[in-house]
Amino acid sequence: MPTKAKTPSTGWEVPLTKPLDQVAWQAWVEKGRAQDRRSSAARLQVITWAAIGVLLAAAGLGVFLVPYEVVIRFLVAAGSAVVMVQAIHTRRYAFAAVFAMLVLLYNPVAPLFSFSGNWQRALVLASAIPFVMSLVWHKFGVVRHA
Repeated sequence: MPTKAKTPSTGWEVPLTKPLDQVAWQAWVEKGRAQDRRSSAARLQVITWAAIGVLLAAAGLGVFLVPYEVVIRFLVAAGSAVVMVQAIHTRRYAFAAVFAMLVLLYNPVAPLFSFSGNWQRALVLASAIPFVMSLVWHKFGVVRHA
């Protein structure tokens, strides 16, 4: 009885794959972008609320926070810088300019004022207004996304 001879293989063969479904791919990409936008908005809101809290505490406690003045300045300047970058990203340049001024005003390296007087406390309290406005604008969709 004759035996069957084995045929030599021709080498590695490309496995069959399913073609890319463009609609499914675009839906997946958009889902990721939407999740990124929600995460970014949540982080921005946390930073804004933290800056508001620090400013209100500094305005309310005033003289008692003088030893922690550098920390307060750093937190407010960092929060202002984050909101400023977001405002530039969304093309709200006047809004970004207000937060740029807050970054300069609360610069921890070269302080422009101390937290010891009454007008300084009023200035610190007034500095919370742009942060509150940014929350309102984000909540009601006034700030557009790029």
